[in-house]
Amino acid sequence: MLDFGNVVVNKFCLTHTDRIGAYRMLGNNSFNYADMADGLYRACKNNEQHSHYLCIQDTTELNFTNHLNRLSKEDDEIGPVRNEKHAGFFCHPVLVIDPLFQLPVGISSVEIWNRSWDKVNRHERRYHYQDIKDKESYRWITSAQRTKELLSSASTLTIIGDRESDIYDEFVLIPDSRTHLLIRSGINRRLHGEDINLFEKLNSAEQKATYELDIRQSRKRAKRKAKMSLKYEKVKIYHPKNRPLENRPRYVELWAIEAKELPESVPVKEEPILWRLLTTYSIDKTEDALRCVEWYSQRWFIEELFRVLKSKGLVIESAQLETGTGLKKLAVMAFQVALTTMTLKLSLSNNQKVTANLIFTNEQLYFLSIYMQKLEGKTQKLRNPYDEGTLQWAAWALARIGGWSGYISQGPPGYITIKNGLDRFLEKYDGFQLALNLFGNKDVYKG
Repeated sequence: MLDFGNVVVNKFCLTHTDRIGAYRMLGNNSFNYADMADGLYRACKNNEQHSHYLCIQDTTELNFTNHLNRLSKEDDEIGPVRNEKHAGFFCHPVLVIDPLFQLPVGISSVEIWNRSWDKVNRHERRYHYQDIKDKESYRWITSAQRTKELLSSASTLTIIGDRESDIYDEFVLIPDSRTHLLIRSGINRRLHGEDINLFEKLNSAEQKATYELDIRQSRKRAKRKAKMSLKYEKVKIYHPKNRPLENRPRYVELWAIEAKELPESVPVKEEPILWRLLTTYSIDKTEDALRCVEWYSQRWFIEELFRVLKSKGLVIESAQLETGTGLKKLAVMAFQVALTTMTLKLSLSNNQKVTANLIFTNEQLYFLSIYMQKLEGKTQKLRNPYDEGTLQWAAWALARIGGWSGYISQGPPGYITIKNGLDRFLEKYDGFQLALNLFGNKDVYKG
């Protein structure tokens, strides 16, 4: 699949024999998606340094309603998604980002699950009174725990989540001496020792600073420099009153941050940006709060990963397998392909010198250095401008292989170009390896 950048078996397998093998592997019930995910985790662990990482969690649904003629409603690995008439399942990865280099390190956890067609609604099962371990939202806690266990050498982990991750038990169970939480608040929580709730306290707090925040273009937001106001307060959030206290603390002490867009930069027909963040970090000065806001803004990385997975080349929801088990295994494989493609593209807009070994083997890089002679032109404008062996150097070459002109004036290469270049490069590399084996030249890499 990585060779062909496509999740449709008939497209990433060239021969009938390969297709039969792929279908058998994906349909083999002796292992499941979790077994395949171990490869993702090993790759992430191999890239780990004694560093600080942003560990960004989020959930996306994969909708296969257009292929219901292939899927069976008796398949207990497929179920309703947010639109209960549609069929598919949910994926919840943790994407690890190095904030220094502004690039992904890997995926430290991925949970995939589906709802049953006969599941009762939230009101019937008294959702608010359920134990946290019986809720889908427990994934935010288990994913953070798995990330802590995997990245055991990291100096600091910042677990980042959106409003769904605003869970009292997460604030109790996850933080430790090297693990912090940075969660967007979704609940106007009661505060210990105060007559007002969280949102009202932030609203009435003193403005500590104003600053500018770069907003990336999205379906909901126009690209701009947003003018923001900043507030922060120490708070003690109460244990939820609709659940027994048991062995949990009566309250948890956190810092609350409010980052709100000022009216002068809000485009017509848009709501102002408003982030209320809860964090276990101590906010002793304005710079601490701004750093947390900056880290939270990096959530666009995981949104971009989902975009690549679904619409920028892989189009996973077009997969034509006939079982939910097979589709879940395919999703794990597709995450790795999407992550590789995204990392390569992002590296071209990054000024940090990151080694290409983040993705490629030494043998692949040796072959790429040979092939580079065909990719560079005679003029300086068509020379690879990056240091050999860096990720940017490799990405530039793959873009050229994928059909990019190489001229900066014509704009950077897109995902499809990068993916096509990666496909073609790996095909050529396979041919190179075959030639080496035929001629018995096993010492070529030592030269």
